[in-house]
Amino acid sequence: MFGFFLKKDRFLGIDFGTSSIKAVEVTMRNQKPYVTNYAWVTLDFMNATREHKSMSYPEQLKVYFDALLAAMKPDARNAYAAVPGYSGLVTLIEFPAMSEEEVAQALQFEARKYIPSSLDEVNMSWEIVSPSEKKGKKEKPIAEKTMKVVLVAAPKKDVARYDFFFHGTGLTMKTLELETFSLIRSLVGEDKGRFIIVDIGAKACAIILVSNGVVHVNRSIDTGGSDITKTIAESMNISWERADSLKKEDKDFFATRETSMIFPTLDLIANEIKRIVAAFREKEKGATIDSIILSGGTAKLKGIDQYLAKIVGIPVVVGDPWKRVVCDERLSRTTHQLGASFAVAIGLALRGMEEQSKK
Repeated sequence: MFGFFLKKDRFLGIDFGTSSIKAVEVTMRNQKPYVTNYAWVTLDFMNATREHKSMSYPEQLKVYFDALLAAMKPDARNAYAAVPGYSGLVTLIEFPAMSEEEVAQALQFEARKYIPSSLDEVNMSWEIVSPSEKKGKKEKPIAEKTMKVVLVAAPKKDVARYDFFFHGTGLTMKTLELETFSLIRSLVGEDKGRFIIVDIGAKACAIILVSNGVVHVNRSIDTGGSDITKTIAESMNISWERADSLKKEDKDFFATRETSMIFPTLDLIANEIKRIVAAFREKEKGATIDSIILSGGTAKLKGIDQYLAKIVGIPVVVGDPWKRVVCDERLSRTTHQLGASFAVAIGLALRGMEEQSKK
């Protein structure tokens, strides 16, 4: 199934998900990011042709990607894509105060503590995210000063896969980042405070704790929307397809009396959130979390925000990446239905605008 709105654009963000591929084009109008084109294609491997079933997973994914581009007909030549958070690493490391050159050298040794494979097999980047001193604090001796650095790494074999996806498309992949940062860009932006993004994908759930724009925790759980659909199907004795349809029909499974339903997946996610919050509060001396932001297709499940808020004791909101961009009023109903499922694609398109503005 395809959904698209055709027009022109310059910045193309593409989200290669496990259940669909989503793309968004934006352009600058009146100093604001304006959506001019978007599309999606559902990955239906079960009903693929015999020829496609004989292909490898990357080959099948490229077939869908090529079909999406053929339907969308993007005018942008530069594209921005993301590696799933569970494929990479984001960690915050504290160092004694030192120069950037010294940080680069120190990371060659420090990274081995966090990356299980050989450093030759990964692409690494890093950024200094906090000064060694806070304003208003008494100056410390140099030996006591510290600095925080965010280390990002992703396997080179995963990066190579994306080169394959874009081969022959006429598009240039300008940037490949972890979707962790795409989500933060579209759901948090420059908002100050401490937030936890819970991105519930089809197969996995990413939990990201970000404080004033800095990632402190980036964790992935091997459970997601498909497991919730399975729970609904088994509890109501209906097909998986029917259960998935009910998830999207504004049915509140948390308030219904038709059946007593327990969601192990959501309980697992809630317990992991509580562990992350407890560890953060202990490290940051009682720091509070402003809110939990839900993302992914499952975020549209009615009542899920209240269900999680009751368990974790923190306000929960459904993320809205569309508020970070401007859309034609005629599209507002459609974008409302798409909801947070386009968070990564929008975040990537915004990345393109950021890079352009720095030139």
